[in-house]
Formats: sequence, C-alpha cells, structure tokens
Amino acid sequence: MAAFAANNLRLHLAVYHLHDILTGMLARMLNWGKEMCPLPEDIDLITLRRRMDTHIIGNTLMRYERVASTNDVARERARTGHPEGLVVLAEEQSAGRGRLGRNWISAYGDALLVSILLRPTWLPPGDAFALTMMAGVALCRAVEQVAPVRARLKWPNDLLLFVDGEWRKSAGILTEVSVASDTVEWAIIGMGVNVNQSPVGTVNGRDLQRTATCVSAAAGQRISRAALLEALLVAIDEHYASLQSGERGILFTAWRSRLARIGEPVTVTLHNGELRGIAEDVAPDGTLLLRDADGILHQVYTGDVGF
Repeated sequence: MAAFAANNLRLHLAVYHLHDILTGMLARMLNWGKEMCPLPEDIDLITLRRRMDTHIIGNTLMRYERVASTNDVARERARTGHPEGLVVLAEEQSAGRGRLGRNWISAYGDALLVSILLRPTWLPPGDAFALTMMAGVALCRAVEQVAPVRARLKWPNDLLLFVDGEWRKSAGILTEVSVASDTVEWAIIGMGVNVNQSPVGTVNGRDLQRTATCVSAAAGQRISRAALLEALLVAIDEHYASLQSGERGILFTAWRSRLARIGEPVTVTLHNGELRGIAEDVAPDGTLLLRDADGILHQVYTGDVGF
C-alpha cells in the first residue's frame, strides 16, 4: 500500500507539472507576437501541492502567464462541470476587474492573481455573502502569517494595510455566484493581491499612489509570493470546512472584528450618489448599517466606503 500511495502521489505531481508546462505554452501561443516574459520561478505548482495540507482547495492547480481574467477561466471550468477546489493563477490580466465594474491593475510577477472555484450547494443563496467574508478573513490571516503587519478590511472586501500613517488598499476580492433552482450552483472567489510592488497611475479617477500599497511596503521587506499563496489557500480550505459545518456565526464575528471604521464617519459611494453618516454596524448578512445626520438608519447592500 505504501508503494501504491507513493506512486499515486508521483502521478498526481507529474500531472500538475505537465499541466503547468502546457498552460504556459498555451498562454505563449495565444500571445504570439507580443513581448514575452518567462514565468517567474518563485511559484512552483509541484512544491505548492506537496506542501499544502488541504482537503478541497487546490485539488487542481492551473497557472497562466497572461489571461483576460482568472475569474473568466474559472467560470468556464465551472460551466463545464469541473469539481470544486480548482485554483487558477496568472501573472498578468488584460481585463482584471474588481467590484462595481472597476478595473484592477497589477505588476507582472509581483502580485497574486488567483481565482478559486467552489460548489457550495449546501449554502442558501441568501447566505452567499459568507463566501466573501470567508475570503476576507482568510486573506488577513495569511498576510499576517507571512509578514509583520496588521491587516484589516474595508467594507465589504478590500484588504487594508497601514503604510505612511494611513490605511491603504493592498488587495481586492470579487465573488461571483451562479444560482439555479434556489441552489448555489457554483461560486468563484477572485483575489488580486499587491505583494511586492505598489500600483501606480490613475484608475477610475483614483490616484493609486495615494490610495494603494503592497504587502512588502507595509512590512518593510520583500514577501515570498509562494509562502503567501500557500497560507491563503490553507486558510480558505479551513474556513470553508468550518462554514460547511455550520459555523457561520464564528465567521461573521471574525469578519466584523476586521472591519475598519465601524463606529466612525464614512462616505459611501452608491450607483446614484453618495451617502454620509456613521457606520454603526454590519448585519449578519453583510449589510452595512449607516446612520445619517438626520438620524435615519440606512441599510447599504453595495457601495464603496471612503474614509
């Protein structure tokens, strides 16, 4: 049996290695004629799979040089019936996006661009936001594990790190959910993490040099992308198992404790304007509870919180 297990492990690792090679070749073919960059060697799928002690997350690992969006790749796999746990990685995205249709940019080889396919058919559609909570808590935990920093969240899903006397965004989370017949058919959690280089330029009217940062800038040292990725996938695997076992209240408490600006004045940008007031609290379903200057309590389901 021991020999069989060893051979089985070698077979799986060989599959991961072959898939890594083939997807890299395919990415180069699709980008033929463009300036090519070799895949950075700091992340190795064979080593990652061997080191990770996970039950679901990372059962299949896919890595690309360039894609339009890792969420797009994961979505296509979801529609063709791929099992949950798939992890899609890319070094660069040509159409990366965040919440509210905003663009997401990152430097080649210095960020983590990852999407994870889940099939939480046991989760009521009304509780789907728990997956975003899970990703946020896991990301904070992973960053603090590999870097000497304190991580917080900006409602509902941005990672904040303290740099130059203020909290700045270092990562974003985009969760996509497909519901069929009152059942969550599949969900994709996409994350873009600025690891070793802060973004520059202006995106959606925002000067990124004033609002964004990276993990290494907050830590004052270069960060291993491989170590951060491993910590992130392990944390998500553990929180996903806890959520499936019914520990949603524990997850909500952990997510709420990470939120910045609760009890403080905030401005929320909505699709039809702005709303100012005190961010009094959040509801268990993730709704932000904001009380304006007239004493009216607003329930905010989606928007962007500014400080």
